Amino acid sequence: MEVLDEEKCLEIIGQLHEKFWSMPIVGFLPKPRMDLVIEAFRAGANDVLIYSGDMMHDSIEAADSVHRALRQRQKMLLRQNILINSPNLPPTTAPVQNGFIYQLPQPVIVMDKHLRIASLNHAAEDIIGLNEANACGKDVSLFFSISVEERERILSGQSFRSEMLVQHGDDVKTIGYSISPRVRDNGELDGAVMIFKDITEDRRKRQQAEKNEKMQTLGEIAAAISHEVKNPLAGIKSMVQAVLIDLDEKSEPYQYLKRVLQEVDRINNFIESTFAFARHRRPRIIRSAIPEILESVIALMSENLKRHNIELVREYAEDLPTLRVDPDQIRQVFLNIMLNAIEAMADVNIEKKKLSISVKPITLKHGKEEIRYLDIQFQDTGPGVPEEVLTKIFDPFFTTKPNGTGLGLAICFKIVSEHGGRIDVSNAVEGGAIVSVKLPLIFRTSYETSPIVDALQHER
Repeated sequence: MEVLDEEKCLEIIGQLHEKFWSMPIVGFLPKPRMDLVIEAFRAGANDVLIYSGDMMHDSIEAADSVHRALRQRQKMLLRQNILINSPNLPPTTAPVQNGFIYQLPQPVIVMDKHLRIASLNHAAEDIIGLNEANACGKDVSLFFSISVEERERILSGQSFRSEMLVQHGDDVKTIGYSISPRVRDNGELDGAVMIFKDITEDRRKRQQAEKNEKMQTLGEIAAAISHEVKNPLAGIKSMVQAVLIDLDEKSEPYQYLKRVLQEVDRINNFIESTFAFARHRRPRIIRSAIPEILESVIALMSENLKRHNIELVREYAEDLPTLRVDPDQIRQVFLNIMLNAIEAMADVNIEKKKLSISVKPITLKHGKEEIRYLDIQFQDTGPGVPEEVLTKIFDPFFTTKPNGTGLGLAICFKIVSEHGGRIDVSNAVEGGAIVSVKLPLIFRTSYETSPIVDALQHER
């Protein structure tokens, strides 16, 4: 088999298509290249296969492809015959043949010059929710929100990229797509090719990286300001305490100065929280059992739970693996989440207050890669979280509490992210809030300069 250069190959395909338009044409590529595949289809190829170098294998593949193309040609002729005899039926275009496009992992849709779907592969069927037989001949705008401007750009032969949201079961996925024109040799527009990519995880990582950068910057600024405030604050406290020694405890000045001391302590607590958020102490990475960390936090909060009459429900899966984490930092995360849940239910007038804690292994897909996590969920029966708060809940210094610092969940987010995990807050259908902490079974960090990575390297 002779291997020709790209231009020569496309030229021959075009000549064959022009002379033998009714015969199937199969092209071979030395390696997968989507741009050449599109050019080959534009030139008139019915199918494009990958050249393996094995003559027998390639011959069988070519024979199968020709057979498929002939069957498709018969279907097309039958369809054209039906259209001639049934003028009220909407016209459709013959689908681009099976083979390479159907084998692509990316969803691909081929449109005719009127932007009706001519063909699509199985991956694209999952996106639009219809198989090829039911989708072909329908306008692409029935499935995707394509603006008038975008439609004009496609019809004028322009290429462009965009994004859209697609409902996928209970999840909403962000799908990126590119549209390229299909042009005949005479320059006439023959349609367009639409290629999709699921960028949900890429967008999440980008947003998380942006949030982390923002939090780090805010932390550094806050730490610098707090450092300047902390020293004079210590002087104020010392002088007030010195004055109090000479005052009668029942006198009005004494009570005023006691109030000043309380406010000084409150400011000092805020500064300590800010330092905790900003500093990067070296983590102590050890093999840890998550249920044991949870139980230590539950023991610490047991009196709090009893005082507010909150029932605690544990649901730990069996044979849970241990994780490489900093147990003190993860304990801090769990403690903060439990405190928030107890506070949310403390003043709520409901019959049964309950905090459910579950731990189970799960697998999440990140692009083509599957990553296993331990999912630690805290679900309360409180009032839940307002929708407008959910988007800001991990932002530093954002709080809905009168005396809150707005750093508790920001610190939790930072710790979990540096462990390569995720933390999410949502509202349960039956009411109440759900906080989910996902920690990877195999340690990986989201940040190349993470102190966790430093600790692991130091440990080695």
